[in-house]
Amino acid sequence: MNKSKIILASIGGATLLVTLVMAYLIWSAISERSERLEELDGAVQTANKMSKLPVYPGPDGIKAYEENAASYEEWREEAIKVASVGDKVFEPTTPPALKAFLVEDARRLSSLPGGVDGRIVKSEFPFGFREYVLDGKLPAQEDLARLQREWDDMASVVEILSKSGVIEITELSLAAAPAPVAEPKPNARQKKGQKQAKAAAPADDANAPLVTRMSVDFRALPQGVVSAANLLMTSRRFIVVDSMVFAHERDELSEKLGGDAKKAGEQPGRQGRRSRRSRQEESEEEAGESALTGIVTDPQTAPAFKVSMKISVYDFRSAETAKTEEQQ
Repeated sequence: MNKSKIILASIGGATLLVTLVMAYLIWSAISERSERLEELDGAVQTANKMSKLPVYPGPDGIKAYEENAASYEEWREEAIKVASVGDKVFEPTTPPALKAFLVEDARRLSSLPGGVDGRIVKSEFPFGFREYVLDGKLPAQEDLARLQREWDDMASVVEILSKSGVIEITELSLAAAPAPVAEPKPNARQKKGQKQAKAAAPADDANAPLVTRMSVDFRALPQGVVSAANLLMTSRRFIVVDSMVFAHERDELSEKLGGDAKKAGEQPGRQGRRSRRSRQEESEEEAGESALTGIVTDPQTAPAFKVSMKISVYDFRSAETAKTEEQQ
């Protein structure tokens, strides 16, 4: 290859290389421009949505937001003060001392007035603490603070029900705290480079309220059910009735309306021998009595209600925090 061909080949190769570099730079610039345009379109759409919100995202909106946030914080502090007025703190104890207290206090609660031979519960009622009250088990050292709080909350509920005129507490059990929510596992179909949504951070144990959850079943007349609900709601301790289900122990209305029909179904032969005239006279007599009185059931003599409640008692740790600050 002569010198001129070598020069031409070199120039051609250099030109090709420069062309490829320029093509890459042009393609990169176009791609980057497309990405910037997409980002711009997204920002414009977001701005349009925000501009249509009730609070316009401008200086006035920011000022209003800050004022609302300050008002909310003030309201929240006042609400917590009201809700935590019944918070309690318990003195340190030992397993034998706590067990002796539970047994003795169970006797006191068992003697509260009610409709079972003058008491609120039957004998040997465990109050949700059978292993300590009846079975003779000693509490574990690490459970003392929790057991003190749970027993006090349970006793408060029992005292309220007795004061409400409840006939009998038939069942009472403490519910375990709900299990923590497990973090979501990564999705196998998730695209590469796509960030996984973070799970909500668990609440700080030092600030989260302490909650005693219990289920209680009892028998009460209508006025007792209303009184129990009112006293639970107005208790100094922050008590929440999560759910309540109630029904009559027996259906008095059904008994009165369907009693004769049931008897007729049980003895069809004997009823068949009765004259049509006598059955008609009895029906007319019963209809006349109903028309005179107009009373199908009397609330004063109605059967008691069977009531099931799920209750949560909250302690916001204000007394615990105050005691810690005093000790410091």
